[in-house]
Amino acid sequence: MPKQYIDVESLQKIRATLWAISQDTGITLEDIQDRTDFSYSQVYRIVRGKNNVSVSHIIAVCQALEIQPSVVFNFEVAIPKHSPLRKELKAKSKT
Repeated sequence: MPKQYIDVESLQKIRATLWAISQDTGITLEDIQDRTDFSYSQVYRIVRGKNNVSVSHIIAVCQALEIQPSVVFNFEVAIPKHSPLRKELKAKSKT
């Protein structure tokens, strides 16, 4: 079974933003729990934890915090240099 991919750096940025908004607005983890119907431990793992989380869960927390998801995804990631696309390789092999 392949290892699960976790972008720790991006998750830290997302969680820091969620936590800061929670603190600034006074919307507690318990309030998020009430608004999402997630368990408290699940809310804690999404907002403060270290495990991977789904985009759907992040969106639900954004809705509970009354913000758009673009607020928490407002950062850039490094884009690696990838190998050529398969169609490019096939075109090269035909020439």
